[in-house]
Amino acid sequence: MSTHRGHQLGDFAVDRRMLLVAALAIPVGALGALAAWALLGLIGLATNLLFFGRLSTSLVAVGSGHPWWQVLTLPVAGGLVIGLMARFGSEKIRGHGMPEAIEA
Repeated sequence: MSTHRGHQLGDFAVDRRMLLVAALAIPVGALGALAAWALLGLIGLATNLLFFGRLSTSLVAVGSGHPWWQVLTLPVAGGLVIGLMARFGSEKIRGHGMPEAIEA
C-alpha cells in the first residue's frame, strides 16, 4: 500500500455546511425518538385497553394469558375497522400510502 496523499478517497474537511447539517440532525433525531416513544405508548395503551380493560401504557405480552381466538380476532377486528373507514370514509384517506396522506 502506498501512503501517497494523492490517492485518498475523499475530502474530510469540516466546513460550515457540515456543521449546519449536524446541528439540524440533533433536533430531528430527538423528535424522531420522541415520536417513537409516543407510538410505543399508544401501542401499550391500545393493548391494555383491548385485552385487559385498563388504562396503562406499559407494554405487556398478551399471548400467554388469553385464548388464541381472542389474540387472533382483536387485531383482525381493528384491521376491519380501518378498512371500513378507508372504504366508506373520507376520500382523503384513500390512496397509495404516505404521499396521499401528507397531501391531504
